[in-house]
Amino acid sequence: MALVTLKEILKEHDGAVGAFSTYDLFSAQGIIQGGEESGLPVILMIGHGPLNQPGNDYVGQIMVQLAREATVPACVFLDHSKDYATCMRAMKLGFSAVMIDGSHLPLEENIAITNKVTEAAHALGVSVEAELGALAGLEDGEEAKKAKMTDPAHVEEFLGKTSVDALAVSIGNAHGLYKGEPKLDFERLSTIEKISHGVPLVLHGGTGLTPEQFARGVQRGIKKINIGTEVKTTYIGAFIDTHEKNVSAYDMVGIPQACKNAVAAMVRDKLEFFARGYRDLIV
Repeated sequence: MALVTLKEILKEHDGAVGAFSTYDLFSAQGIIQGGEESGLPVILMIGHGPLNQPGNDYVGQIMVQLAREATVPACVFLDHSKDYATCMRAMKLGFSAVMIDGSHLPLEENIAITNKVTEAAHALGVSVEAELGALAGLEDGEEAKKAKMTDPAHVEEFLGKTSVDALAVSIGNAHGLYKGEPKLDFERLSTIEKISHGVPLVLHGGTGLTPEQFARGVQRGIKKINIGTEVKTTYIGAFIDTHEKNVSAYDMVGIPQACKNAVAAMVRDKLEFFARGYRDLIV
């Protein structure tokens, strides 16, 4: 197929598309392989922090090249950038989508930085995701989590003053491994969907959510689901398992391939569920 934008990829089917954190050649290959095995669109995602590590422009270039050569639609996405310069850097590397995260700013400042990035991105044919509300920390209590959730009263104003292609929302989701079952505010999500005027909604912190929670989210307007921690646990788990089978081999050929294939299997399963399997759980 080809490298496609976030706006294009979110129109591919009625369900949601998975976006998977990428760290190196083998995680990138695994994510693409999972997309190709499922026959579904896929999003390769790298965070602001990893992209800005020394030498990691090469990882971004690898992601773009793999997406261009993929047999399914693939988007290359910059996740959680908080500044204009990193967004521009990703665009120069050939990324087809960027996230400008102004959720830590007052509403008007979030709108201003979002519009600055969007003006540049859309001129280059690049999609933009923004965020309203802040993801809770895993250490936060319920009251703190609720205070950080997306305020529906801000959604209509934000979308009316910007031209973003997707909007990340906070409904009790968090990055990392949840302690116990996360409590998501689906009533809040339903309210946001009704006033989002068709702008696709994004759920960050997907690792650890139950199939039922994913299904309810997709039913209520979630079109993109971010998976980060599960990429890491899958990759490192495969590394350890393969190494421990023959510790003295120090197998620098077989171990990365095992990591790649494990990531591919996880990505395939997630993509298939987000696109189709979720329907079996909707009541």
